[in-house]
Amino acid sequence: MLGIPTVAGLGLSQFFQLPFNVKLAQLLPFTCLRIYLYLLGFSYFSLKRTDRKKIARCLDHVLRFNLKKSPSYKTFLGIFDHYFEKLVMAHRPLSEMIIFLRLRLHIKNKAYLDKITKTGKGCILVTGHFGAVEFLPLSLAMNGYKIVMICRFKTKRLKEELIKRAKEVDVILIDADEPKVIFKALRAIKSGRILITECDEFSAWRPHPDKQVSVFGHSVAQDRTLDFLQRRAKVPALMGLIRREKGGFTLCIDSLADGGKDESLAARAWNKLEDYILSYPQQWYQWKDAATALSEHIVMDNKKDIREVTLIPSECPVLSANLS
Repeated sequence: MLGIPTVAGLGLSQFFQLPFNVKLAQLLPFTCLRIYLYLLGFSYFSLKRTDRKKIARCLDHVLRFNLKKSPSYKTFLGIFDHYFEKLVMAHRPLSEMIIFLRLRLHIKNKAYLDKITKTGKGCILVTGHFGAVEFLPLSLAMNGYKIVMICRFKTKRLKEELIKRAKEVDVILIDADEPKVIFKALRAIKSGRILITECDEFSAWRPHPDKQVSVFGHSVAQDRTLDFLQRRAKVPALMGLIRREKGGFTLCIDSLADGGKDESLAARAWNKLEDYILSYPQQWYQWKDAATALSEHIVMDNKKDIREVTLIPSECPVLSANLS
């Protein structure tokens, strides 16, 4: 009636980035905005029950398969935290965000970045849909690193805002949906920039015909993109993930490859990211996509559970007519 799109027709990202929510992101104190987005997020999933169940089922399947407890409630809060970070990163004054991060960010293993920077060569920094990834480009740029990032934009307005802000801190953003992405990325690396790219967008993987990678214990066709990129660039590769901590953030840097050996960067990157996901499942927000990628295994697991339940004898069998 008021011209507001219905929840049924919107994805979660579009829903959180409706004009009214963007306006609140510009005006509300951070604490109030976060609480508002939590309430909004739970309202969304109360209506989108299929999506909610898909996330919870995948989370339960993966963590049970890996002998870990499923923190479903905290995982949904982590998803909402991601959109809080996305909104403030795109719509709060850049100076405010720099001050915010300087007071809260710690970089672990910063020496890996400094060593590469001193050589004057670029590198590949692999990340994922984990923790405060929206803060990653600014976190590196404000510490003096030259950054280029491949990313996707869910809305045109978000793309315009982020590209405008990126230019202010000398960050180059490459739209993954535009042509010649790899060519642009290689050119940026050769100019000495650190290329940030994600390794866990399963729907965008280009499956290798012969190689497999273990995804939460299940064999899946390995992505070819990262390996192709590294073979062409011939530069070191790192992993960079911003883990949310109580009162702040830790940017965790890990070495993946030195650029000289014939090894699969895609496999090493996913295996390292998976370790982080299993340790901090509430900080990963790709559970819905993972549910699609692992749907066959999850369905088989559910059928197995049903069979096992029907085979377990009742602890309280029905009494027979013979009461003696």
